[in-house]
Amino acid sequence: MTLASAAIGRRTKFAYGLGAVAIGVRDTGFNSFILIFYNQVLGLSATLAGLALMLTLFADSLFDPLVGLVSDSWRSRLGRRHPFLYAAAIPAAATYGLLWFAPAGLSEIGLFWWLLAVSVLARACMSVFEVPFVSLVAEVTTDYDQRTSLITWMYVFGWWTGLALSIAAYSIFLRPTPGDPSGMFSRHGFTAFGLTGSVLTVLSILVAAVATQSKVQRLATSPARTLGLSQAFGRMRAVLSDRSVAALMLSVVLLSAGQGFGNALYNYIQVFFWGLNTNQITLLALAPVVSATLALILAPRLAKGREKRDLAVILAVVAVIGQPLPVVLRLLGLFPTGGSPLLVPILVVHSAFETTVWVLFSIVSSSMVADLVEDQQRRTGERSEGALFSLRIFAQKTVSGLGVLLTGLVLGFVGFKTGTRPGQTPADVLAHLGLAYAVIQLALGLASAAALRDYGVTRARHTSNLAALAEASAGL
Repeated sequence: MTLASAAIGRRTKFAYGLGAVAIGVRDTGFNSFILIFYNQVLGLSATLAGLALMLTLFADSLFDPLVGLVSDSWRSRLGRRHPFLYAAAIPAAATYGLLWFAPAGLSEIGLFWWLLAVSVLARACMSVFEVPFVSLVAEVTTDYDQRTSLITWMYVFGWWTGLALSIAAYSIFLRPTPGDPSGMFSRHGFTAFGLTGSVLTVLSILVAAVATQSKVQRLATSPARTLGLSQAFGRMRAVLSDRSVAALMLSVVLLSAGQGFGNALYNYIQVFFWGLNTNQITLLALAPVVSATLALILAPRLAKGREKRDLAVILAVVAVIGQPLPVVLRLLGLFPTGGSPLLVPILVVHSAFETTVWVLFSIVSSSMVADLVEDQQRRTGERSEGALFSLRIFAQKTVSGLGVLLTGLVLGFVGFKTGTRPGQTPADVLAHLGLAYAVIQLALGLASAAALRDYGVTRARHTSNLAALAEASAGL
């Protein structure tokens, strides 16, 4: 068994970050555009669309641990993870593209089944790539701070991709027209958006896989073993029985529910609550481009010499309080209205700040997952990078699906009708929508921050784990 502890170069970090482009494509499509496309453009009710996306995430999340366990046990001359990366490239791109080409003439029930079936396939194919890809973080380096640096590149590339696609969507694919002032009702625009994402997906996966292939020989491994069903359940039980793992997963569950809700509701808030058109939303999307770049610079510096857990708690609290603040102030009559020239500039500044904080939190919390690998290995004798990262993804996707379903339920509960155009929504419906958005985001986000306090892998404990594992390895 070898542990990679040498410093990793910028070229490796850049190559690894390229793989996150595919993840950014998927997340942008599913989190921000799929619901409004199927609901407002294709005519599927918000409740049925939310249900289809929730069921998709449930199915996908059950697949993630299986991929993680299998990749942990895989042996080939290409390594444990890379065979999955190569295998996923074309299927992931093709199935994602199909999402945006629903057959014409489907009934509402037919449209529901199409969305459900193609979404399950698309996300399952992406899981075959994502779980092994993310697991590489804990294999490439064991250094407490280097892991944060490597993960920073992954998240920043993912955010850059999401932001670039959002800008392209609002400024190129979904441009306002006289018959569609918001620009959000163009079927052709959405299909062009989906096709672009499909091309980016296959290129991203293949380039990242080829560029990191040379690192296979230095990656950490565990002894070869067979993987039966009982062994798989046993390994998952062993992983989840750890208090630090349970704390981090609970935090992910709570936060992902809030993020899934907020992301699915994003375009509804911008278009209907604030009354913005796609040109103005493009300005909001431009600001976080700078934020993601700031995160690339700030994350390693903030984490250097600090405890990741404490930093993550602070970032989470700041983020979840700040996220719904403009909506709350608007409901209280303390924020500019849609006709004010100050509205968009203030929202741009708010968007830039929130994106910086969320990217920093995502980086630090993912680095915390990587540090659990040696803690688990010292306790169980197994390196379970795939299992640990797949559990995080499992929790994130499963409960994020509940957030999407919650969005559909909230839209139905407040009386938001399918086909509603901006400016036609009753004021009380918008007020109830804004209130639900703020309360749910705050409650779930603060609970997530509180759960992190039970995570126990400190810098000192990580150093002790590495020393104990090195001693055990030398004694073999």
